[in-house]
Amino acid sequence: MHITLRRVANLPSFRRPRVAIMMLQQMKRLNDATFQIVHYSIQGNHLHLIVEANDRATVTRKMAGFAISFAKLLNNQILGNRRGKVWVDRYFRRDIVTASAMNTLLRYVFGNAKKHGEIPREALVHDPYSTAWTFDGWDIDIPPPPGVEHWPRVHARTRLLKFDWRAWGLLPVAGAPRA
Repeated sequence: MHITLRRVANLPSFRRPRVAIMMLQQMKRLNDATFQIVHYSIQGNHLHLIVEANDRATVTRKMAGFAISFAKLLNNQILGNRRGKVWVDRYFRRDIVTASAMNTLLRYVFGNAKKHGEIPREALVHDPYSTAWTFDGWDIDIPPPPGVEHWPRVHARTRLLKFDWRAWGLLPVAGAPRA
């Protein structure tokens, strides 16, 4: 499934190294036998996750835990004991059930930094604030960005995310999803 979380206005960018590292630490804690984040893309004001989970109740529990723990850490450690909301609302979740939809989702998540102008649209680079560099379905091979070793490679469990998306073609490194 695809999960999106948006932050409230007037907070630091999630792409600041210290904030992103804190976010990754909280995300790593979620992965277990019932739930795993296979891919992610951290943007300035939102987060995209591609997850596999046993059931919706697990997703609800894991995402609530993540939202609360990250908000507390951000407010206390980055924002000097600030009190207040970090997330605009609950997360948005969309189930992905076809190979075509998974291919489109992978393109969207990995290209999101290009879509939002963080990286030039035609640049032959992977977003260092995503798991794009761990993905093995690119149309050309390029080296990983420096300093990305902090995220372990998570292996997909579902056939849809392992293989089926390939029926719709490899993903282009250049270009970006439509705005």
